[in-house]
Amino acid sequence: MERNYTFTGDFSPEAVAAVLIITIYQRKSWKQSLTIFFTSLILAHLVLTLYLPFSIAALAAREWVVGGTEEEKQGTCGFTAFVILFSVYVMLMTLSLVSIDRFLSIVKPHLHKRFMSPRVALVLVIIVWSFDLLFFSTGFIDGSGVEFRYIDYLGVCYAFTTSPVMAIFRFFFASLIFIIIIVTS
Repeated sequence: MERNYTFTGDFSPEAVAAVLIITIYQRKSWKQSLTIFFTSLILAHLVLTLYLPFSIAALAAREWVVGGTEEEKQGTCGFTAFVILFSVYVMLMTLSLVSIDRFLSIVKPHLHKRFMSPRVALVLVIIVWSFDLLFFSTGFIDGSGVEFRYIDYLGVCYAFTTSPVMAIFRFFFASLIFIIIIVTS
């Protein structure tokens, strides 16, 4: 008996809606900065699932097949690379915000009560999402130092750094995030 493992695009939007509705419904928990940070993590994971159909099709065909023309293939490849990097960095930066929040809550509770209000948490989440959106959308601009390409052996598109300045900046940025998480943990 042959089994068909084709992705049909059917995932449970009811489950996604239920998680978001439960989160939104808990009004008391919105008064805590941690709830806002975890909602941001949930949304970043949901955005990350946008690349799955494209990558599954590419893995099955062993080449990037999403799109009719080369221009469309480059566009969908760039979109998936952007979604992957954007979501991963939003998750990492949000985890660093959670780490800072927990650090302040445990080590400096007076500072936590004074500075970490729900409004501040929401502003920080908006800054994280906006910064990542602007930073990783530079891959769509020619000559920006970032180029989206397909990696054959992995079956995904990724953003390759073509300029040394952008490489140093990305390395510094990723290192800073990990240092914040390690130091405040």
